Amino acid sequence: MPTLTTRVRKLITLTTILLATPPGFSSDLELKVDSRVTVSVWSSFSGWGLEVDGCNNTQQQACYNPIARYNLLLPPEDAHPHNPRDGEGLTLTVLNQRNAAVVFHKVFPLGYYWAHYADLQWHLDRVAPGRILVLTVAVSGTVGLRQAAHQLARLGSLFALHLTPMAHWTWVFVKGGRTISETVILQGLAQHQAHLILPLSDLPTPTTPSNQTLQQQRWHYCLRHAAMGGLCDEHTPDPLPPPSPPTLPHQSALADVPVVVTAGARHQYLYHTLNTLLTAPGAQRNNVLVVLGDAPQPTTQLLRLINVNFTKVPVHGEGNLKLFRYYRSVFQLVARTFPDAPAVIFLDEDVEVSPDFFSFMSQTLWLLREDPTLYCINGYGGSKELSYDETQVLRSDTQVSWGYAVSLDFVREALTYWQIKQEGSMYDYWLYSTVAKGRECAVPVLSRTRHYGIGMNTEAWIHEFFFLNNPTVQVPLVQLEEVARLQLPLWRLHLENSIRNATPLKANPCGSGFIPKSAIPKILVFYVNMNMKSDGSPDISDYFYVAHCVGTWGLSPHGLHEGVRTLQPSEHTTLHIVGVPYSSYSYLRPPTLQPWTLKNISESEKNIILDSFAARSRINTNNDKLTADDLVHFFTTPGHTSNE
Repeated sequence: MPTLTTRVRKLITLTTILLATPPGFSSDLELKVDSRVTVSVWSSFSGWGLEVDGCNNTQQQACYNPIARYNLLLPPEDAHPHNPRDGEGLTLTVLNQRNAAVVFHKVFPLGYYWAHYADLQWHLDRVAPGRILVLTVAVSGTVGLRQAAHQLARLGSLFALHLTPMAHWTWVFVKGGRTISETVILQGLAQHQAHLILPLSDLPTPTTPSNQTLQQQRWHYCLRHAAMGGLCDEHTPDPLPPPSPPTLPHQSALADVPVVVTAGARHQYLYHTLNTLLTAPGAQRNNVLVVLGDAPQPTTQLLRLINVNFTKVPVHGEGNLKLFRYYRSVFQLVARTFPDAPAVIFLDEDVEVSPDFFSFMSQTLWLLREDPTLYCINGYGGSKELSYDETQVLRSDTQVSWGYAVSLDFVREALTYWQIKQEGSMYDYWLYSTVAKGRECAVPVLSRTRHYGIGMNTEAWIHEFFFLNNPTVQVPLVQLEEVARLQLPLWRLHLENSIRNATPLKANPCGSGFIPKSAIPKILVFYVNMNMKSDGSPDISDYFYVAHCVGTWGLSPHGLHEGVRTLQPSEHTTLHIVGVPYSSYSYLRPPTLQPWTLKNISESEKNIILDSFAARSRINTNNDKLTADDLVHFFTTPGHTSNE
């Protein structure tokens, strides 16, 4: 006769039906029990599947429930743990709560540890209350769940906090309401499948007066699309159209400056980006133009709904070659359409702007006209915890980043260099390496943009370490300090005086006491070995370790100004890292002070650096030794809840 533990383990691997509404959830989300569809969902090492009401097509035709079946089925020889690939991960499918049609679907590759959990969280946040969500693990999708597990637990999952790295899991629930079904297999290769009856909502769609055509168009759009945030929230919808934002003290600086948003098929990202952009003080809707490449109907419908100007350019090719050609077409369009503009601001569809974005641009755009040694104004800047002073702007040798401005002269100059045969080139780096020719960018110490999306060229580890949680200015109308000194002669004089008066540091850059703590404003300088390579670029071999130790970008020379990196490691501290002899400021080094180099330090000092690298990149996977017995014990011990 099976033991209690065996019986409970089997129960855990089958379907858990929970029809009671948890306390605290709104009664507005009650479901109509007599309007139901059948659902089948499965998860295993061989893939995953979802079928609603026996419908087998994905063409939204000749079927009671328009989108009904998605699946990934790998060949048997792949039915074991292996490296993640396309189609594997945690699948999120959102169903319309009234007819069970699929209105959103995405696979998050959470077989990878880094960064993708944040994209899952972003999308979960933007699913409106009342929607039906289906989550499944396809092959492998829990190693990278990380902080998202806590969000899933708050949404009502019993198992999210207790999934082993190779667990298989399905969960069907109403956001803001009840769990319909949740299943899990913690160990083993067996497929498991849940069959359930899904009750549908009898709440009517939002009604609007007959003269409010725009609102009718909104709810018609939301009938077919999800993860759109406030646009489709039936309880607290975003105002449509959004109210006009306030103007700026320097509004005239933006009068003839077009804002070009490059976009494609990711309309969830695009709506959020445009919402932050059009509500930022200083935004001028008529100056915004969305340029579409591969854009399906939902994207163009969205832009018509929110009344944003858009156009299309032809695209062809694959991968980065396709993107390279697309951005070339965008630059050609800008040169034709806005030949007399003083500058143009570019923004990608997955970049959120700060409330101070246009204020920052209005105070700095004039530099492109007055200083020929600057080729761009970057809205993105800073370096995570090394970003404090929102009034400061630096200049550095770097490429255009997320949300930037260039002059029309630079656009035309780039087009004279742009060759369609640059296969595999990333357009932003190409602009830097081929067109900029040593010119620099103005960069805020505290960023005015945040790159929140994950796309084709996102390196997950790099995205998480350097970009994902970079702080942004959250207030408007910041008065920048001494913008005029960014002009090269004045900047050189300013930086020379700052380094000359700085206190030299000599300790191990990865040591705990490298940067002394002080409430008194201090300027520090650290000299590091940096030679010139044969192509004239700096050799950053030693700088790489120093940058890593202090927590800033060191994988390329980006961020340096003539071999100097300036950081703000605390609110009262400025640190200059000077590369010797490459930097033009090397002459300020005291003759008795040798520049730091890895090859001259002791083994114990090297170990400190290696330990720092290991600590920064350590992978911590929860529940890697969790068993079914552990989970049974957890759920049968008094006082435990799924949110612990």
